[in-house]
Amino acid sequence: MFKKVIIALATIAALGVTSISTANAINLGSARGAYKAHRQTSVAPIAFSLYCLDHIAECTKSAKSEVAYTSKTRNLLASVNRAVNRSIRPLNERRDVWSLNPAYGDCDDYVMTKRSRLIRAGIPTSALRVAVVRTPRGEGHAILLVKTSAGEFALDNLRKTIVKRNQTGYRFVTVASADPSRWSR
Repeated sequence: MFKKVIIALATIAALGVTSISTANAINLGSARGAYKAHRQTSVAPIAFSLYCLDHIAECTKSAKSEVAYTSKTRNLLASVNRAVNRSIRPLNERRDVWSLNPAYGDCDDYVMTKRSRLIRAGIPTSALRVAVVRTPRGEGHAILLVKTSAGEFALDNLRKTIVKRNQTGYRFVTVASADPSRWSR
């Protein structure tokens, strides 16, 4: 375990050096010379990076970053969301460990279990985006976004149904990109 922590910290440090914020960068190609707003890049949460050390295949970038939104896809997303929400009993963890298929867990455990099941069902890893959000009450929370041809859909342990990202009512703090090791604010 100690070796994994050291590797994770080294990885995070290396990514941090390459993840310099591009906010307020000058767009030299602009006729007005105005500032161009860029999304700030950030490093994945440490707990996600540690999870990826044990599940490397689930944390690599795939060729496709979007999935076609069909009735089959919609049913798969709803089925996985429902099944995982029923299979894990809620528990506020003292330590922030992102687990796969626990009997008890918090929001990140639901997210990683849903993500893993969707990957096994054929959804490309790059279409599955973990998001850290703030609820309307200001609480930290994690959800899974699935990027489809019809937009991004949120799978959430606090909801029975799947909704579009803009219908969640959450404030998005950081979201994984198509490359799971790169996140944006």
